[in-house]
Amino acid sequence: MCQPYPKLKASRPPPVLRAIKTVLIVDDSAAQRRIVAGFLTGWGLHSLQASSAKAAIRLFKKHRPNIILSDWMMPKMNGLDLCDTLRQITPDLYIYFILLTSRSTKAEMLHAFQQGADDFLSKPIAAIELHARVTAAARLLDTQRKLKLKNRQIKAALRKTQALNAAMDKDLLAAQQLQTALIHNRHRRFGRFDIAALVENTGPVGGDLAGFFTIGATHIGFYIADVSGHDISAAMLTVRIASFFSAEAFGQNIAVKRLKTGQICPRQPHDILQSINQIMLKDVTTDHYLTMISGLLDLTSGRLCFAQAGHPYPILQAKEGMFHHIGRDSLPIGISQTVRYQDHHLQLALGERLILYSDGFSDGIYDQNIALGREGLQPLFARVQHLHGSALTQNILENIHAARDRTPLVDDLSALIITHRAAGASGPETSE
Repeated sequence: MCQPYPKLKASRPPPVLRAIKTVLIVDDSAAQRRIVAGFLTGWGLHSLQASSAKAAIRLFKKHRPNIILSDWMMPKMNGLDLCDTLRQITPDLYIYFILLTSRSTKAEMLHAFQQGADDFLSKPIAAIELHARVTAAARLLDTQRKLKLKNRQIKAALRKTQALNAAMDKDLLAAQQLQTALIHNRHRRFGRFDIAALVENTGPVGGDLAGFFTIGATHIGFYIADVSGHDISAAMLTVRIASFFSAEAFGQNIAVKRLKTGQICPRQPHDILQSINQIMLKDVTTDHYLTMISGLLDLTSGRLCFAQAGHPYPILQAKEGMFHHIGRDSLPIGISQTVRYQDHHLQLALGERLILYSDGFSDGIYDQNIALGREGLQPLFARVQHLHGSALTQNILENIHAARDRTPLVDDLSALIITHRAAGASGPETSE
């Protein structure tokens, strides 16, 4: 006879057993089924009874119990075959299968485990052993339930992340298109002067900016800026900086001033940098700062005037191929209220070229983990001395990527190149 086991007074199972939904008892012995069901009822568990494997399959499909207590030896279909059949019915639902058997050899038990059984109970069934097996099953099922819940939470979080990433990709694309649109003219000729602008970001958006615009019929304003960082906030700051040099809305262009007569004339570059610095410190809430050069070209005389705010020294490329670094260094924009910027004046002779560039050119790591530095830029620009327009900027980028030995950029690149073409090269204004 089975050992007596006291029934629990509570109508609900104890917490350790609450992971059990329903227990299906399968045995061709009605007496054996009643004994097991009595124990389970006393512990607050719901059970179903089947007298054969066929009846068990029918009940399983309808109620989906998560613990099966099945006799091993039954007519027509034994317990192991039932176990295999039920696991095929619900491959995604784990059921805990306990075999009731009088067999106890190690070989038989190993065979049963290999066929998919989870545990054994020897007949005659002792209540304390049944309770131990059911408790172990409950713990396993509860762990599985928690894992499924975590998986659902992870999948939900993944879907949210994917949706956020998709939205961010859309925003990045819009920001990229907006940044691309900031450079209205990348290559233009103004009489004997060619101007070419180049910007290439390390990612979808970046913090570099370069551009130029006409001021009346005799002057060209130009600028190059490098905002610290490469994220969206840096990109948005470049949009703000570009708005200061609007070619369409001169009323908002910080590089020009309107006289009382209504005439528009250029401001001096150092005044422009002072104004942007004050705006950055007063009106823009950001941790970013930026290096910048603002300049002015007089088309009639070839005179250049520019002011530097922490940006790399421009390169003057002479007609005979000599290189000179020129300018006046000072603090970047957005750091100090007391900084004062100064203008640097230059006569750009026939055949000479002024090259403004960001530190992505000089400080970027190239082949063999070596930075080009200022001197290393000379052969890079010497190779393209005879080129103009899109051919010039395209070859510069090709040479940079060749020097990097196909490793990705780690910093944005920007350059603005002004060339005073040799005599006989003058002609009508053109654009690309």
